Amino acid sequence: MKNNVKNRNVAFKPSQKRKEAGSIQKKKRAQHFFEKMLKEEAKQFCLNTALHGYKFIVLPKRILLERVVWVIVCVVALIAALSLLVVAWTSFKRNPTVIVTDSNHYSIWNYHFPAITICDYNVISKKRAYLLARKLLKSVDGRGVEKLAWDLRLLVQLLKQTHLEAPESTYNQLQDILDANNITVDKALGQLAPRCESILTRCLWKGEEKRCESIFEQIKTSEGYCCAFNYYALRNHTFGGCCRALASKVPKQPRRVSACGHQSGLEILVNSNPNDYFASFMPSTGQKMMIHNPYYYPDWTLQAILNPRKILNLISVSPTITYCTEDVAGMPSETRRCLLPNEKDLIYFKNYNFHNCMVECRMNTTIKMCNCTPFVYVHSGVNSTDVKICTLRDVKCLRQHQKLLISASLGHNVTSKDFTTLEKVTGRACGCLPDCESTEYYAESSAGVLNFKYIRSNAYADVKVTNDSSILNVYFNDLVGIKNRMDVKFDWHTLLAYYGGLLGLFLGFSFVSGVEIIYFFVVRLTTGLVKNKNDKKKRETRRSVARPERLTFGWLE
Repeated sequence: MKNNVKNRNVAFKPSQKRKEAGSIQKKKRAQHFFEKMLKEEAKQFCLNTALHGYKFIVLPKRILLERVVWVIVCVVALIAALSLLVVAWTSFKRNPTVIVTDSNHYSIWNYHFPAITICDYNVISKKRAYLLARKLLKSVDGRGVEKLAWDLRLLVQLLKQTHLEAPESTYNQLQDILDANNITVDKALGQLAPRCESILTRCLWKGEEKRCESIFEQIKTSEGYCCAFNYYALRNHTFGGCCRALASKVPKQPRRVSACGHQSGLEILVNSNPNDYFASFMPSTGQKMMIHNPYYYPDWTLQAILNPRKILNLISVSPTITYCTEDVAGMPSETRRCLLPNEKDLIYFKNYNFHNCMVECRMNTTIKMCNCTPFVYVHSGVNSTDVKICTLRDVKCLRQHQKLLISASLGHNVTSKDFTTLEKVTGRACGCLPDCESTEYYAESSAGVLNFKYIRSNAYADVKVTNDSSILNVYFNDLVGIKNRMDVKFDWHTLLAYYGGLLGLFLGFSFVSGVEIIYFFVVRLTTGLVKNKNDKKKRETRRSVARPERLTFGWLE
């Protein structure tokens, strides 16, 4: 009797396998219900949405072929829209900024007057070469003054490695003479260069006569020593004109003008002295003039205007300024691919700009290749790394790497095969990115024969004007200039309009369509699942109340 009760008691308890089978059935029923709900909501969405073509897929009484065609149309439209969105985003990532013309009538007062750098074709004065030769021969015997003076012409090889050849021993002997007299190549070329006061005879600024030495200073350039006006590129720059007492009166910022025309700019009477020519890079007599940003270092990459003898040279300048918006300034420099003036420090220059960065890049590349730096890149009054200045013994190395040092892709020998990679290489080795903000000057020259015969009154009445003289006149050609704005190619509202237009064109998508998707596939689907779960609980509760509780007779055990 006891054993029979036990058997019946065990039969009343469900087995573990039966529980697992019931759990699997519940999951299958839940999954089946979810799929059914999802299919129903998708059908209702297609019937009620404003998206193009979707209702024709689920409309009743339609043949299968028609449904398949509409599915293909909708899928193709979706792929086309997404592809164009990806193309637009890729374009933005590749070129995130765009430059547009903000104004064609930006007042001329807002622009700095350009810097004017005048370099005589004659790099070494014959008179000064003989004077230096006599000075050097005081401590070195056995050489004639004339022979040494002619050897001093080899110093121009430190500026440009031209066709002027000489035995290597000649370079070494000349360098030994300079070393014996404790004269650096920098100091030697400074003593040999023509003086600014011998080149500039008379200067007028805004129609008023000025002492040339009070507004011009002698500076280093890639052409050697030249005369510069309105030059502010160097860090801790101090005016280097002849009149040191006037340095305090020189403006702390580049000069400006509020008028246009040749009466309102800079006018200079320059003088050439062909009899003093001793070493030149140009097969002519006259001057080379560079018109550039006051914060640019003058080198051979800038626009240059040649000024021969006995001419009147009118040079009109058109400025263009580019600024960036706050949206561009707020972007990382790696994204916008340009730098602001205060985002990178240079060794010798006040503000960052691409031009000066490439100058220092050229200097660093020379150090890397020849273990020295050309003297034209070393400026007094600026803290710099202790590097060796190139001497005549380094001319061979400089000539050997000349093409690499003057290339736009510094240190890279770019050929026609890899020309497409030039943009990727240019300046990147030194971290030189383009400027986000800049001011550029475009000059046009008009020249005529210089003749004072019919001028009744002029500013040069007391000056001896010869056939070696010429007049340079630099001025703004208009009262207004161009102002460009660098802006982001797509801001948030532009992206919204662009993406919305594409999605609307191909799909008929709108803000309401997005709400519909959320409503049908999130709100209604979730609500249906929750309701089904609650209904199940209610049914199970009713069953448990209606079904009598199974009893176990443990006392029979």
